[in-house]
Amino acid sequence: MITEERKTWERERRRERIIDIAQELMLKKGGRRGIAVEDIARAAGYNKRTIYLYFGGKDELFLAVVLRGQKILKEALQEALDDKSATPAIERLARAFFDFSIRHSGFFPLIMEYESRVHVYYGNPVDVDPASFRARCREESNDYGQIVTDAIERDLSAGIIESSLSPRQLMILLWGQIFGVMQIILMRQAMFYPAYGISHEELFEHFLAMILKALAPEGLTG
Repeated sequence: MITEERKTWERERRRERIIDIAQELMLKKGGRRGIAVEDIARAAGYNKRTIYLYFGGKDELFLAVVLRGQKILKEALQEALDDKSATPAIERLARAFFDFSIRHSGFFPLIMEYESRVHVYYGNPVDVDPASFRARCREESNDYGQIVTDAIERDLSAGIIESSLSPRQLMILLWGQIFGVMQIILMRQAMFYPAYGISHEELFEHFLAMILKALAPEGLTG
């Protein structure tokens, strides 16, 4: 006789396998466009009905895949924040974001799509199940936004950087800048040096130096 515990384990394994397949397809495509539930079912060896038994549809599967990428990103940023080196916290986080974007480049456009099209930045939706992938993705996004804000607060308090903006305001400005730079790098990485006469790593270093110089306290910018 199959125990209830065994049934639960099998359901969870099947659920994770479906996410694995959806992730593989979405990372190859750079998003959810052009992928149908039928494609995911076929690749997983299930029928479409089985997919809908575990997930509401492609949008929910998209969020399940995004959540995996968000967790990797948050862990990388948290490790950088917890580092006790003398390097400015925002510099450590910037390098962690760069490394994440290069090593997990398939997740980058998925997170960008989520942030630009799905994430609710203000207010607290009351009609969303707290256990849903939508709610969990929102929580992860808020968490890594707070990690960046905490890094800015540390550097401001230590006098390492200076800004008339609040930590949260500066966070969203820097977040937009680094996302934009990494999007360009990932789009053109293959032929970056032939096209621009500089490697994408060197370009990022120049970008980071510009940011740090712009935020350096008066008298330390020379």
